Amino acid sequence: MSIILSTRVRNHIDSIVKEHLYLEDAADDSKKYSRGITAVCLAGLTGLPYSSVKDYVVDGSRDNGIDGVAYDAPKNKLYLVQAKWSNKGTGTIDTGDLRKFIAGVYDLLNENWEKFNARYGIIANKISDAIRNDPEIVVVAAFNSDNPISRECEDIISDFLAENNSDHQEIVTFRQFDLKRLIRTINSIKAGSKSDVELNLLHWGEQKEPYYAVYGKISCADVAEWHNTHENLLFSENIRNTLPESEINTQIEAALVNDPAEFWYLNNGITAIADEVVRKPIGLGDQKESALWKVSNLKIVNGAQTTGSIAKAYSKSPHAVRKAYVQIKVISLENAPIDIAKKVTTATNTQNRVDAKDFLALDPIQDGIAESFKQRGIQYCYRRGERVVDVAKGLEVQELAMALAVSSDHMSSVTVAKRNAGSLTDPNGHYAKIFDKPLDAELAWNLVLKFREVESLATEYMGKLKGREAQFAVHGNRFIEHLLVITSGRVSKEKIAKIHEALRRVVNELYGTDCYLAVVFKNTKKCEAIKARMLDLMKKSSHNASKNHDYSAQLSLGIEE
Repeated sequence: MSIILSTRVRNHIDSIVKEHLYLEDAADDSKKYSRGITAVCLAGLTGLPYSSVKDYVVDGSRDNGIDGVAYDAPKNKLYLVQAKWSNKGTGTIDTGDLRKFIAGVYDLLNENWEKFNARYGIIANKISDAIRNDPEIVVVAAFNSDNPISRECEDIISDFLAENNSDHQEIVTFRQFDLKRLIRTINSIKAGSKSDVELNLLHWGEQKEPYYAVYGKISCADVAEWHNTHENLLFSENIRNTLPESEINTQIEAALVNDPAEFWYLNNGITAIADEVVRKPIGLGDQKESALWKVSNLKIVNGAQTTGSIAKAYSKSPHAVRKAYVQIKVISLENAPIDIAKKVTTATNTQNRVDAKDFLALDPIQDGIAESFKQRGIQYCYRRGERVVDVAKGLEVQELAMALAVSSDHMSSVTVAKRNAGSLTDPNGHYAKIFDKPLDAELAWNLVLKFREVESLATEYMGKLKGREAQFAVHGNRFIEHLLVITSGRVSKEKIAKIHEALRRVVNELYGTDCYLAVVFKNTKKCEAIKARMLDLMKKSSHNASKNHDYSAQLSLGIEE
Protein backbone atom coordinates (compact mmCIF):
# COMPACT_ATOMS: atom_id res chain seq x y z
CA MET A 1 0.00 0.00 0.00
CA SER A 2 2.87 2.40 0.83
CA ILE A 3 4.29 2.22 -2.68
CA ILE A 4 0.85 2.92 -4.20
CA LEU A 5 0.25 5.93 -1.96
CA SER A 6 3.83 7.14 -2.50
CA THR A 7 3.17 7.08 -6.23
CA ARG A 8 0.17 9.36 -5.63
CA VAL A 9 2.42 11.76 -3.72
CA ARG A 10 5.01 11.60 -6.50
CA ASN A 11 2.39 12.34 -9.17
CA HIS A 12 1.02 15.28 -7.17
CA ILE A 13 4.49 16.76 -6.84
CA ASP A 14 5.19 16.31 -10.56
CA SER A 15 1.87 17.77 -11.71
CA ILE A 16 1.15 20.50 -9.14
CA VAL A 17 4.03 21.25 -6.80
CA LYS A 18 7.14 21.05 -9.00
CA GLU A 19 6.51 24.33 -10.83
CA HIS A 20 6.79 26.19 -7.51
CA LEU A 21 10.10 24.62 -6.43
CA TYR A 22 13.68 25.81 -6.86
CA LEU A 23 15.34 22.86 -8.61
CA GLU A 24 18.44 24.26 -10.33
CA ASP A 25 20.71 22.47 -7.85
CA ALA A 26 18.57 19.31 -7.58
CA ALA A 27 20.82 16.70 -9.18
CA ASP A 28 18.51 13.74 -8.64
CA ASP A 29 14.87 12.87 -8.11
CA SER A 30 15.28 12.38 -4.36
CA LYS A 31 16.09 16.09 -3.99
CA LYS A 32 13.09 17.10 -6.07
CA TYR A 33 10.65 14.89 -4.18
CA SER A 34 12.14 15.76 -0.81
CA ARG A 35 11.50 19.43 -1.57
CA GLY A 36 8.05 18.51 -2.84
CA ILE A 37 7.25 16.79 0.45
CA THR A 38 8.49 19.88 2.29
CA ALA A 39 6.16 22.11 0.27
CA VAL A 40 3.16 19.83 0.86
CA CYS A 41 3.98 19.72 4.57
CA LEU A 42 4.28 23.51 4.90
CA ALA A 43 1.09 24.05 2.91
CA GLY A 44 -0.76 21.61 5.14
CA LEU A 45 0.55 23.13 8.37
CA THR A 46 0.07 26.80 7.49
CA GLY A 47 -2.90 26.65 5.12
CA LEU A 48 -0.94 28.63 2.52
CA PRO A 49 -0.87 27.77 -1.22
CA TYR A 50 2.25 26.35 -2.83
CA SER A 51 2.94 29.68 -4.49
CA SER A 52 3.32 31.24 -1.03
CA VAL A 53 5.37 28.53 0.68
CA LYS A 54 7.93 28.16 -2.13
CA ASP A 55 10.36 30.67 -0.58
CA TYR A 56 10.32 28.73 2.68
CA VAL A 57 11.58 25.50 1.08
CA VAL A 58 15.28 26.00 1.80
CA ASP A 59 16.73 22.54 1.15
CA GLY A 60 20.14 22.57 -0.49
CA SER A 61 23.83 22.83 0.32
CA ARG A 62 24.46 24.45 3.72
CA ASP A 63 20.83 24.12 4.73
CA ASN A 64 22.03 23.06 8.20
CA GLY A 65 19.69 20.09 8.19
CA ILE A 66 16.56 22.20 7.76
CA ASP A 67 14.57 21.67 4.55
CA GLY A 68 11.71 24.05 5.28
CA VAL A 69 10.82 26.85 7.68
CA ALA A 70 7.64 28.92 7.90
CA TYR A 71 5.92 31.15 10.44
CA ASP A 72 2.16 30.97 11.04
CA ALA A 73 1.40 34.40 12.51
CA PRO A 74 -2.25 33.80 13.58
CA LYS A 75 -1.22 30.79 15.65
CA ASN A 76 2.24 32.19 16.52
CA LYS A 77 3.91 28.94 15.50
CA LEU A 78 7.27 28.54 13.80
CA TYR A 79 7.50 25.33 11.77
CA LEU A 80 10.91 23.76 11.07
CA VAL A 81 10.84 20.80 8.70
CA GLN A 82 13.23 18.03 7.78
CA ALA A 83 12.01 15.91 4.85
CA LYS A 84 13.06 12.51 3.56
CA TRP A 85 11.97 10.94 0.28
CA SER A 86 12.06 7.16 -0.03
CA ASN A 87 11.74 5.62 -3.50
CA LYS A 88 10.34 2.44 -1.95
CA GLY A 89 7.98 4.32 0.36
CA THR A 90 9.46 2.69 3.46
CA GLY A 91 12.21 4.99 4.75
CA THR A 92 11.98 7.62 7.48
CA ILE A 93 14.62 9.89 9.01
CA ASP A 94 17.89 8.53 10.41
CA THR A 95 19.81 9.53 13.53
CA GLY A 96 22.58 11.38 11.70
CA ASP A 97 20.18 13.60 9.76
CA LEU A 98 18.10 14.17 12.89
CA ARG A 99 21.09 15.32 14.96
CA LYS A 100 22.13 17.67 12.17
CA PHE A 101 18.55 18.97 12.01
CA ILE A 102 18.42 19.71 15.75
CA ALA A 103 21.79 21.48 15.60
CA GLY A 104 20.40 23.55 12.73
CA VAL A 105 17.28 24.36 14.75
CA TYR A 106 19.45 25.84 17.50
CA ASP A 107 21.46 27.85 14.95
CA LEU A 108 18.28 29.22 13.38
CA LEU A 109 16.70 30.13 16.72
CA ASN A 110 19.89 31.97 17.63
CA GLU A 111 19.85 33.73 14.23
CA ASN A 112 23.27 32.47 13.18
CA TRP A 113 22.45 33.20 9.56
CA GLU A 114 26.08 32.91 8.42
CA LYS A 115 25.72 29.14 8.84
CA PHE A 116 22.88 28.94 6.29
CA ASN A 117 22.68 29.08 2.51
CA ALA A 118 21.70 32.04 0.35
CA ARG A 119 18.06 30.97 0.15
CA TYR A 120 17.65 32.09 3.75
CA GLY A 121 18.51 35.63 2.71
CA ILE A 122 14.99 36.04 1.32
CA ILE A 123 13.30 35.08 4.57
CA ALA A 124 15.84 35.80 7.35
CA ASN A 125 14.26 39.08 8.46
CA LYS A 126 10.78 37.53 8.57
CA ILE A 127 12.03 34.59 10.62
CA SER A 128 13.96 36.91 12.96
CA ASP A 129 10.79 38.93 13.57
CA ALA A 130 8.91 35.70 14.21
CA ILE A 131 11.46 34.52 16.78
CA ARG A 132 11.08 37.83 18.67
CA ASN A 133 7.35 37.07 18.99
CA ASP A 134 8.24 34.12 21.22
CA PRO A 135 6.44 31.52 19.08
CA GLU A 136 5.76 27.88 19.77
CA ILE A 137 8.50 25.97 17.96
CA VAL A 138 7.21 22.96 16.01
CA VAL A 139 9.88 20.64 14.64
CA VAL A 140 8.53 18.34 11.94
CA ALA A 141 9.81 15.16 10.32
CA ALA A 142 8.15 14.65 6.92
CA PHE A 143 8.50 11.41 4.97
CA ASN A 144 6.55 9.27 2.49
CA SER A 145 6.27 6.18 4.66
CA ASP A 146 3.80 4.68 7.12
CA ASN A 147 6.64 3.24 9.18
CA PRO A 148 7.34 4.89 12.54
CA ILE A 149 10.65 6.58 13.19
CA SER A 150 13.23 4.43 14.96
CA ARG A 151 13.53 4.10 18.73
CA GLU A 152 16.94 5.80 18.53
CA CYS A 153 15.36 8.80 16.79
CA GLU A 154 12.56 8.87 19.35
CA ASP A 155 15.17 9.03 22.14
CA ILE A 156 16.97 11.93 20.44
CA ILE A 157 13.70 13.82 20.08
CA SER A 158 12.67 13.09 23.68
CA ASP A 159 15.97 14.49 24.95
CA PHE A 160 15.58 17.57 22.76
CA LEU A 161 12.05 18.22 24.03
CA ALA A 162 13.01 17.61 27.67
CA GLU A 163 15.85 20.10 27.37
CA ASN A 164 13.59 22.84 26.04
CA ASN A 165 10.27 22.30 27.83
CA SER A 166 9.12 22.41 31.43
CA ASP A 167 6.20 21.16 33.48
CA HIS A 168 4.60 24.60 33.11
CA GLN A 169 4.77 25.11 29.36
CA GLU A 170 5.50 23.36 26.08
CA ILE A 171 7.73 25.70 24.09
CA VAL A 172 8.92 23.11 21.58
CA THR A 173 6.84 20.28 20.11
CA PHE A 174 7.52 17.52 17.59
CA ARG A 175 5.25 16.22 14.83
CA GLN A 176 5.52 13.47 12.27
CA PHE A 177 4.15 14.29 8.82
CA ASP A 178 4.00 10.76 7.47
CA LEU A 179 2.56 9.25 4.29
CA LYS A 180 -0.99 9.19 5.63
CA ARG A 181 -0.72 12.86 6.55
CA LEU A 182 0.71 13.75 3.15
CA ILE A 183 -2.22 12.03 1.41
CA ARG A 184 -4.74 13.81 3.64
CA THR A 185 -3.18 17.17 2.83
CA ILE A 186 -3.11 16.46 -0.90
CA ASN A 187 -6.75 15.36 -0.82
CA SER A 188 -7.76 18.55 1.01
CA ILE A 189 -5.95 20.70 -1.55
CA LYS A 190 -7.61 18.87 -4.44
CA ALA A 191 -11.03 19.15 -2.78
CA GLY A 192 -10.74 22.91 -2.66
CA SER A 193 -10.39 23.21 1.10
CA LYS A 194 -13.60 21.39 2.04
CA SER A 195 -13.90 19.71 5.41
CA ASP A 196 -16.43 16.88 5.13
CA VAL A 197 -17.02 14.85 8.29
CA GLU A 198 -19.28 12.23 9.80
CA LEU A 199 -21.19 13.38 12.87
CA ASN A 200 -22.13 10.73 15.43
CA LEU A 201 -24.41 12.23 18.09
CA LEU A 202 -25.77 10.95 21.38
CA HIS A 203 -28.95 12.31 23.01
CA TRP A 204 -29.56 14.38 19.92
CA GLY A 205 -32.25 16.75 18.82
CA GLU A 206 -33.09 18.76 15.72
CA GLN A 207 -34.51 22.15 14.84
CA LYS A 208 -36.38 22.20 11.51
CA GLU A 209 -37.68 25.76 11.37
CA PRO A 210 -36.82 28.32 10.12
CA TYR A 211 -33.82 26.28 8.91
CA TYR A 212 -32.33 22.96 9.82
CA ALA A 213 -29.94 22.30 12.70
CA VAL A 214 -28.96 19.30 14.83
CA TYR A 215 -27.48 19.22 18.30
CA GLY A 216 -26.29 16.69 20.84
CA LYS A 217 -23.28 15.11 22.54
CA ILE A 218 -20.27 14.09 20.47
CA SER A 219 -17.25 12.09 21.53
CA CYS A 220 -14.20 14.30 22.04
CA ALA A 221 -12.18 11.63 20.24
CA ASP A 222 -14.27 12.29 17.10
CA VAL A 223 -13.58 16.02 17.38
CA ALA A 224 -9.86 15.29 17.74
CA GLU A 225 -9.93 13.18 14.57
CA TRP A 226 -11.65 16.02 12.70
CA HIS A 227 -8.85 18.32 13.76
CA ASN A 228 -6.14 15.81 12.87
CA THR A 229 -7.63 15.44 9.40
CA HIS A 230 -8.62 19.01 8.52
CA GLU A 231 -6.78 21.28 11.00
CA ASN A 232 -7.26 24.98 10.13
CA LEU A 233 -9.84 24.20 7.44
CA LEU A 234 -12.28 23.66 10.29
CA PHE A 235 -11.91 27.32 11.30
CA SER A 236 -11.90 29.10 7.95
CA GLU A 237 -15.25 30.76 8.78
CA ASN A 238 -14.20 31.61 12.34
CA ILE A 239 -13.05 35.03 13.47
CA ARG A 240 -9.86 33.36 14.67
CA ASN A 241 -8.03 30.05 14.53
CA THR A 242 -6.97 28.30 17.69
CA LEU A 243 -4.85 30.66 19.73
CA PRO A 244 -1.32 29.84 20.89
CA GLU A 245 -0.56 28.28 24.26
CA SER A 246 -2.59 30.00 26.98
CA GLU A 247 -3.93 29.41 30.47
CA ILE A 248 -7.37 28.65 29.00
CA ASN A 249 -5.98 25.97 26.68
CA THR A 250 -4.04 24.45 29.55
CA GLN A 251 -7.12 24.32 31.77
CA ILE A 252 -9.22 22.69 29.03
CA GLU A 253 -6.55 20.05 28.41
CA ALA A 254 -6.18 19.37 32.14
CA ALA A 255 -9.95 18.95 32.55
CA LEU A 256 -10.05 16.45 29.70
CA VAL A 257 -7.15 14.35 30.93
CA ASN A 258 -7.84 14.48 34.67
CA ASP A 259 -11.64 14.23 34.73
CA PRO A 260 -13.04 13.38 31.27
CA ALA A 261 -16.45 12.34 32.61
CA GLU A 262 -17.01 15.89 33.91
CA PHE A 263 -15.99 17.66 30.71
CA TRP A 264 -19.46 17.86 29.11
CA TYR A 265 -20.78 19.63 32.22
CA LEU A 266 -17.98 22.19 32.35
CA ASN A 267 -17.54 23.20 28.70
CA ASN A 268 -19.73 25.62 26.72
CA GLY A 269 -19.57 23.44 23.63
CA ILE A 270 -19.05 23.95 19.90
CA THR A 271 -21.14 25.74 17.26
CA ALA A 272 -20.62 24.88 13.60
CA ILE A 273 -22.15 25.58 10.20
CA ALA A 274 -22.20 23.25 7.20
CA ASP A 275 -23.24 23.28 3.56
CA GLU A 276 -25.44 20.24 4.11
CA VAL A 277 -26.42 17.99 7.02
CA VAL A 278 -27.92 14.63 6.02
CA ARG A 279 -28.85 11.83 8.41
CA LYS A 280 -27.47 8.47 7.32
CA PRO A 281 -29.89 5.51 7.42
CA ILE A 282 -28.46 2.95 9.82
CA GLY A 283 -31.63 1.18 10.95
CA LEU A 284 -32.21 3.16 14.12
CA GLY A 285 -35.55 4.70 13.16
CA ASP A 286 -36.43 7.86 15.04
CA GLN A 287 -34.86 6.90 18.37
CA LYS A 288 -32.87 9.73 19.95
CA GLU A 289 -30.17 7.77 21.76
CA SER A 290 -27.70 8.04 18.86
CA ALA A 291 -27.61 8.82 15.16
CA LEU A 292 -25.13 9.44 12.37
CA TRP A 293 -25.05 12.37 9.94
CA LYS A 294 -23.03 13.07 6.84
CA VAL A 295 -21.91 16.69 7.13
CA SER A 296 -20.61 18.54 4.10
CA ASN A 297 -17.94 21.20 4.62
CA LEU A 298 -18.29 21.63 8.38
CA LYS A 299 -16.86 24.89 9.76
CA ILE A 300 -16.52 25.61 13.47
CA VAL A 301 -17.57 29.20 14.16
CA ASN A 302 -17.42 29.10 17.96
CA GLY A 303 -15.33 26.72 20.03
CA ALA A 304 -11.97 26.89 18.24
CA GLN A 305 -10.12 26.88 21.56
CA THR A 306 -12.09 23.88 22.76
CA THR A 307 -11.44 21.99 19.51
CA GLY A 308 -7.71 22.71 19.47
CA SER A 309 -7.34 21.78 23.13
CA ILE A 310 -9.25 18.53 22.62
CA ALA A 311 -6.90 17.60 19.76
CA LYS A 312 -3.82 18.39 21.83
CA ALA A 313 -5.09 16.44 24.84
CA TYR A 314 -5.93 13.51 22.54
CA SER A 315 -2.37 13.41 21.22
CA LYS A 316 -1.09 13.10 24.79
CA SER A 317 -3.74 10.91 26.42
CA PRO A 318 -6.13 9.33 23.88
CA HIS A 319 -7.48 6.82 26.41
CA ALA A 320 -8.76 9.60 28.69
CA VAL A 321 -10.15 11.77 25.88
CA ARG A 322 -12.19 8.85 24.50
CA LYS A 323 -14.20 8.98 27.74
CA ALA A 324 -15.12 12.65 27.29
CA TYR A 325 -18.02 14.26 25.43
CA VAL A 326 -18.74 17.81 24.33
CA GLN A 327 -21.99 19.47 23.23
CA ILE A 328 -22.22 20.52 19.58
CA LYS A 329 -24.72 22.39 17.42
CA VAL A 330 -24.49 22.19 13.61
CA ILE A 331 -26.54 24.60 11.48
CA SER A 332 -27.22 23.64 7.86
CA LEU A 333 -26.82 26.41 5.28
CA GLU A 334 -28.70 24.46 2.61
CA ASN A 335 -32.04 26.29 2.90
CA ALA A 336 -30.94 29.13 5.13
CA PRO A 337 -30.68 32.84 4.19
CA ILE A 338 -27.55 33.77 2.31
CA ASP A 339 -26.20 35.86 5.21
CA ILE A 340 -26.83 33.31 7.96
CA ALA A 341 -23.20 32.15 8.10
CA LYS A 342 -22.01 35.68 8.84
CA LYS A 343 -24.78 36.23 11.40
CA VAL A 344 -24.03 33.03 13.30
CA THR A 345 -20.29 33.65 13.29
CA THR A 346 -20.69 37.22 14.55
CA ALA A 347 -23.31 36.41 17.19
CA THR A 348 -21.51 33.45 18.72
CA ASN A 349 -18.23 35.36 18.99
CA THR A 350 -19.52 38.65 20.42
CA GLN A 351 -21.40 37.48 23.49
CA ASN A 352 -19.89 38.80 26.72
CA ARG A 353 -17.74 36.19 28.39
CA VAL A 354 -16.47 36.14 31.95
CA ASP A 355 -12.71 36.63 32.15
CA ALA A 356 -10.73 35.37 35.11
CA LYS A 357 -9.92 39.00 35.87
CA ASP A 358 -13.65 39.71 36.37
CA PHE A 359 -13.53 37.75 39.63
CA LEU A 360 -11.11 40.30 41.08
CA ALA A 361 -14.08 42.65 41.56
CA LEU A 362 -15.22 40.26 44.30
CA ASP A 363 -11.86 40.19 46.10
CA PRO A 364 -11.75 42.35 49.27
CA ILE A 365 -7.98 42.76 48.83
CA GLN A 366 -8.62 44.59 45.54
CA ASP A 367 -11.27 46.74 47.21
CA GLY A 368 -8.75 47.68 49.88
CA ILE A 369 -6.05 48.52 47.34
CA ALA A 370 -8.47 50.69 45.36
CA GLU A 371 -9.56 52.56 48.49
CA SER A 372 -5.95 53.11 49.58
CA PHE A 373 -5.03 54.49 46.15
CA LYS A 374 -8.14 56.68 46.12
CA GLN A 375 -7.10 58.33 49.39
CA ARG A 376 -3.88 59.40 47.66
CA GLY A 377 -5.66 60.73 44.58
CA ILE A 378 -4.72 57.78 42.36
CA GLN A 379 -7.25 55.95 40.19
CA TYR A 380 -7.00 52.14 40.36
CA CYS A 381 -8.96 50.13 37.77
CA TYR A 382 -9.68 46.47 38.45
CA ARG A 383 -13.23 45.98 37.16
CA ARG A 384 -14.38 45.29 33.60
CA GLY A 385 -15.08 48.48 31.67
CA GLU A 386 -13.01 50.77 33.89
CA ARG A 387 -10.45 52.91 32.07
CA VAL A 388 -7.58 54.98 33.43
CA VAL A 389 -8.37 58.64 32.81
CA ASP A 390 -4.83 59.96 33.33
CA VAL A 391 -1.87 57.56 33.42
CA ALA A 392 0.05 60.11 35.49
CA LYS A 393 -2.51 59.55 38.23
CA GLY A 394 -3.80 56.08 37.56
CA LEU A 395 -3.04 52.43 36.84
CA GLU A 396 -4.73 49.13 36.02
CA VAL A 397 -4.53 45.92 38.00
CA GLN A 398 -2.53 44.19 35.24
CA GLU A 399 0.21 46.83 35.45
CA LEU A 400 0.38 46.56 39.23
CA ALA A 401 0.48 42.77 39.00
CA MET A 402 3.37 42.91 36.52
CA ALA A 403 5.31 45.36 38.71
CA LEU A 404 4.79 43.17 41.79
CA ALA A 405 5.85 40.03 39.90
CA VAL A 406 8.97 41.59 38.42
CA SER A 407 10.02 43.00 41.81
CA SER A 408 9.30 39.78 43.70
CA ASP A 409 11.88 37.98 45.83
CA HIS A 410 10.64 34.76 44.26
CA MET A 411 12.03 34.04 40.80
CA SER A 412 8.94 31.95 40.05
CA SER A 413 6.91 35.18 39.87
CA VAL A 414 9.40 36.70 37.42
CA THR A 415 9.26 33.68 35.12
CA VAL A 416 5.45 33.56 35.27
CA ALA A 417 5.43 37.24 34.24
CA LYS A 418 7.38 36.16 31.16
CA ARG A 419 5.69 32.83 30.55
CA ASN A 420 2.03 33.70 31.12
CA ALA A 421 1.26 37.28 32.16
CA GLY A 422 -2.47 36.54 32.26
CA SER A 423 -1.91 34.18 35.18
CA LEU A 424 -0.91 37.13 37.36
CA THR A 425 -4.53 38.31 37.54
CA ASP A 426 -6.15 34.87 37.38
CA PRO A 427 -7.51 33.71 40.77
CA ASN A 428 -6.81 30.14 39.62
CA GLY A 429 -3.30 31.08 38.50
CA HIS A 430 -0.46 33.02 40.11
CA TYR A 431 -2.65 35.82 41.49
CA ALA A 432 -2.69 34.64 45.11
CA LYS A 433 1.10 34.55 45.26
CA ILE A 434 1.55 38.25 44.46
CA PHE A 435 -1.65 39.64 46.00
CA ASP A 436 -1.28 37.66 49.21
CA LYS A 437 -1.68 40.62 51.57
CA PRO A 438 -2.85 44.27 51.61
CA LEU A 439 -0.48 46.72 49.92
CA ASP A 440 0.76 50.13 50.99
CA ALA A 441 -0.53 52.37 48.19
CA GLU A 442 2.38 54.81 48.34
CA LEU A 443 4.99 52.07 48.08
CA ALA A 444 3.00 50.32 45.36
CA TRP A 445 2.65 53.53 43.32
CA ASN A 446 6.39 54.25 43.58
CA LEU A 447 7.08 50.69 42.46
CA VAL A 448 4.82 51.12 39.42
CA LEU A 449 6.51 54.40 38.49
CA LYS A 450 9.94 52.76 38.67
CA PHE A 451 8.70 49.79 36.66
CA ARG A 452 7.36 52.12 33.98
CA GLU A 453 10.72 53.87 33.72
CA VAL A 454 12.61 50.59 33.61
CA GLU A 455 10.30 49.05 31.00
CA SER A 456 10.44 52.14 28.78
CA LEU A 457 14.24 52.41 28.82
CA ALA A 458 14.72 48.67 28.35
CA THR A 459 12.32 48.61 25.40
CA GLU A 460 14.11 51.55 23.79
CA TYR A 461 17.47 49.86 24.33
CA MET A 462 16.44 46.52 22.84
CA GLY A 463 15.08 48.21 19.71
CA LYS A 464 18.63 48.94 18.56
CA LEU A 465 19.93 45.38 18.87
CA LYS A 466 20.05 42.59 16.30
CA GLY A 467 20.49 38.82 16.20
CA ARG A 468 21.20 36.95 19.41
CA GLU A 469 21.98 40.22 21.20
CA ALA A 470 18.40 41.30 20.55
CA GLN A 471 17.14 37.93 21.75
CA PHE A 472 18.78 38.43 25.14
CA ALA A 473 16.88 41.69 25.48
CA VAL A 474 13.58 40.36 24.11
CA HIS A 475 13.41 36.98 25.84
CA GLY A 476 15.21 38.22 28.95
CA ASN A 477 13.22 41.44 29.32
CA ARG A 478 11.44 40.47 32.55
CA PHE A 479 14.68 39.16 34.08
CA ILE A 480 16.53 42.37 33.18
CA GLU A 481 13.65 44.46 34.52
CA HIS A 482 13.76 42.39 37.72
CA LEU A 483 17.42 43.26 38.31
CA LEU A 484 16.82 46.93 37.55
CA VAL A 485 13.75 47.21 39.79
CA ILE A 486 15.23 45.47 42.85
CA THR A 487 18.53 47.38 42.86
CA SER A 488 19.09 50.89 44.08
CA GLY A 489 20.47 53.73 42.06
CA ARG A 490 19.47 55.59 38.96
CA VAL A 491 18.14 53.63 35.99
CA SER A 492 19.99 54.47 32.79
CA LYS A 493 20.69 53.02 29.37
CA GLU A 494 24.30 52.55 30.43
CA LYS A 495 23.21 50.44 33.38
CA ILE A 496 20.93 48.40 31.13
CA ALA A 497 23.78 47.84 28.67
CA LYS A 498 26.05 46.58 31.46
CA ILE A 499 23.42 44.17 32.74
CA HIS A 500 22.74 43.00 29.19
CA GLU A 501 26.42 42.27 28.60
CA ALA A 502 26.84 40.53 31.96
CA LEU A 503 23.73 38.48 31.30
CA ARG A 504 25.07 37.38 27.93
CA ARG A 505 28.35 36.23 29.49
CA VAL A 506 26.71 34.35 32.36
CA VAL A 507 24.11 32.57 30.20
CA ASN A 508 26.76 31.51 27.70
CA GLU A 509 28.90 30.24 30.57
CA LEU A 510 26.11 28.27 32.24
CA TYR A 511 24.06 27.02 29.29
CA GLY A 512 26.21 27.45 26.18
CA THR A 513 26.19 29.82 23.25
CA ASP A 514 23.55 27.85 21.34
CA CYS A 515 20.86 27.53 24.04
CA TYR A 516 17.39 28.74 23.09
CA LEU A 517 16.87 31.88 25.16
CA ALA A 518 13.07 31.75 25.12
CA VAL A 519 13.35 28.50 27.09
CA VAL A 520 16.01 29.78 29.50
CA PHE A 521 14.09 32.84 30.68
CA LYS A 522 10.86 30.91 31.31
CA ASN A 523 12.63 28.38 33.52
CA THR A 524 12.69 29.35 37.21
CA LYS A 525 15.66 27.17 38.21
CA LYS A 526 17.78 28.42 35.33
CA CYS A 527 16.96 32.05 36.10
CA GLU A 528 17.79 31.51 39.78
CA ALA A 529 21.17 30.09 38.76
CA ILE A 530 21.82 33.03 36.42
CA LYS A 531 20.95 35.57 39.11
CA ALA A 532 23.11 33.81 41.72
CA ARG A 533 26.07 33.75 39.33
CA MET A 534 25.64 37.42 38.43
CA LEU A 535 25.44 38.44 42.11
CA ASP A 536 28.49 36.30 42.87
CA LEU A 537 30.48 38.01 40.13
CA MET A 538 29.28 41.37 41.39
CA LYS A 539 30.53 40.63 44.91
CA LYS A 540 33.91 39.50 43.63
CA SER A 541 34.15 42.59 41.46
CA SER A 542 33.23 44.80 44.40
CA HIS A 543 35.82 43.10 46.63
CA ASN A 544 38.58 43.54 44.05
CA ALA A 545 37.62 47.17 43.57
CA SER A 546 37.90 47.82 47.32
CA LYS A 547 41.34 46.23 47.46
CA ASN A 548 42.54 48.33 44.54
CA HIS A 549 40.67 51.48 45.65
CA ASP A 550 39.01 51.45 42.25
CA TYR A 551 35.28 51.72 42.86
CA SER A 552 34.49 51.99 39.15
CA ALA A 553 34.82 48.20 38.97
CA GLN A 554 31.64 47.95 41.01
CA LEU A 555 29.81 49.05 37.90
CA SER A 556 31.17 46.21 35.77
CA LEU A 557 27.96 44.23 36.02
CA GLY A 558 25.71 47.26 36.11
CA ILE A 559 23.92 45.97 39.21
CA GLU A 560 25.19 48.47 41.77
CA GLU A 561 25.60 52.18 41.54
